[in-house]
Amino acid sequence: MTITISMRKKLLFSLLLFSLVACTAPAPYKAYFGDPRADMQLSTIQGGSFVRTDLLNRYTDTIRFIEVDDFPVINSDQHRAIQIAPGYHDVKVYFYWDLGGQRGLAPAMVDYARARDNISRTLHFNARAGETYRVMATPVFNDSRHDITTLSHVDFWLEDEDGNEIVSKEAGRYNPQ
Repeated sequence: MTITISMRKKLLFSLLLFSLVACTAPAPYKAYFGDPRADMQLSTIQGGSFVRTDLLNRYTDTIRFIEVDDFPVINSDQHRAIQIAPGYHDVKVYFYWDLGGQRGLAPAMVDYARARDNISRTLHFNARAGETYRVMATPVFNDSRHDITTLSHVDFWLEDEDGNEIVSKEAGRYNPQ
């Protein structure tokens, strides 16, 4: 009898924890005009996340959205995914370098750099209804020390759920002038 009660408590606790986690996940940003639509009528684009560790800390760098078809994404730092109507779109993304709790000039430097060509890119593609895409990125460094001061540029590409390239690595590669 005590085993059954203990199992029920664990199951109830697990369900409660799962519900809380599901409620805290932010909904995708609606980057289209008109009335709300069902998810199957829209395309979802997710920004990738990358774990980076140094001697003491662990950081999660992410890909954020700046604009869709020349319309800005409001509060882009709060959205890990956006939804768009099917069709051809230009989605501008940038690489957000997580600095943890650092203060001072470093966060301002990241905010300034987000609009720079070397860490942002416009991806042009045909979005299909009901599909989910993921923006991928590879940061390229000038030195063996991989920190923001040695970041040369970031290359981007877009993949579907099966890992097929929708926007190729070559199309998303940074080519300095």
